[in-house]
Amino acid sequence: MAYYGWYKPASPKKVDNGIKTQSKRGAFAKQWWGKEWISRLERFNDSARLARGRSYARQGQVTGLEVTSKGVAAKVQGSRARPYSVSIRLTPYSTEEWQRFVGVLGENPILVARMLGGEMPEGIDRLCSKAGLSLFPKSFKDIEATCSCPDYANPCKHLAAVFYLLAEAFDRDPFLLLTLRGIEKDALFKALGGSRTDTPEQQTRKKRKSIEPLPVDADAFWGSPEGATLPALHQQPVIASAILVRKLGPIPFWRSGRNFLADMETTYKAASSCIFDLRQENERAIE
Repeated sequence: MAYYGWYKPASPKKVDNGIKTQSKRGAFAKQWWGKEWISRLERFNDSARLARGRSYARQGQVTGLEVTSKGVAAKVQGSRARPYSVSIRLTPYSTEEWQRFVGVLGENPILVARMLGGEMPEGIDRLCSKAGLSLFPKSFKDIEATCSCPDYANPCKHLAAVFYLLAEAFDRDPFLLLTLRGIEKDALFKALGGSRTDTPEQQTRKKRKSIEPLPVDADAFWGSPEGATLPALHQQPVIASAILVRKLGPIPFWRSGRNFLADMETTYKAASSCIFDLRQENERAIE
């Protein structure tokens, strides 16, 4: 029903399995990078639609959300039968900007280590600025955002809901912010791990030189050197450090209040100890 030229907002259809924010009230983000994302959004846009977007995010009206280097694709349930399609894309780094970014991190290995631990060091934003790079959007023109709803405003409440949900996702995995700049985690650390000046042929030759040649004498290869001692059968195994899990990074939409990486470390240690105990029992049974 119209009221003096404006329309009474329709209530959105209830969603049973939507992606709800963990924040029930107050601030959406806890970490500085998530807060900065929200700060930029609220600096650019209409407060009334942002308020409705916050409500949509907390109600779980976002029914699907995917973050890739090509941008964010989401579905948001509004008042109509079919969810609206939402897309968000930051301006990706150019090849030259990518090289500058790799250079900034390459000179600061401590920042890289902290990022692998699931943290976005505050100094990285300052270093990027000095290098002429923008980690966060400078204005809304730096964001390509569309929604299939009929609202003329940009962002509409559906887009705003996704923006707020992203802030919590960034809190858990700061690499998602880099992903929106077109930076894939594996490609980044591959670039940081090798020399950027070497050609692929030079890198291949270096790898070949590092491989120890096999001995000519087969007995020397398969046998044991004189005086060598075999390892003890009851030696405590080296406890795994969940390094693969750490490399993959936090789960973007982890909903538990527990620390995922810390729990995985504890699980790895418990599994190693359990295997050691079972091995000892089997050896005693054989004896």
